[in-house]
Amino acid sequence: MLSIKFDVRFYETDALQHVSNTVLVGWFETARLPIFRYFTPELDLQNWPLILANYNVDFLEQIYLSPEVEVKTWVSRIGNSSFEVYQEVWQNQQRKAKGTTTLVRFDYQTKKATPIADEVRAMLSEHLIDLSEHK
Repeated sequence: MLSIKFDVRFYETDALQHVSNTVLVGWFETARLPIFRYFTPELDLQNWPLILANYNVDFLEQIYLSPEVEVKTWVSRIGNSSFEVYQEVWQNQQRKAKGTTTLVRFDYQTKKATPIADEVRAMLSEHLIDLSEHK
């Protein structure tokens, strides 16, 4: 599992005094940076190897300005050219949201999916989670 903690910023809250639902997608993307580095260690945007195919977020509880939040990140599936990232947002030792994102190893010149390299597959495998056992 990968984990990142950070403070909720004031502008991420809304008129209802909780974190806006649009914020979580950005938090999840930020927490995926270590995984992005498996594919391009320097985060080279000129040779970016991934494309986002799908994401889903389930809001379980309201999230507030304080205290800090933790985003936990796992890999829930690895295919030939795609993989799924499973993430959770925690605050006050409670799971507040969960989500999945499907990413595809992609060649932008040919506009086709390409296989995930074995060394990258091995790094992704270090963070595998069996979601059937994780409720």
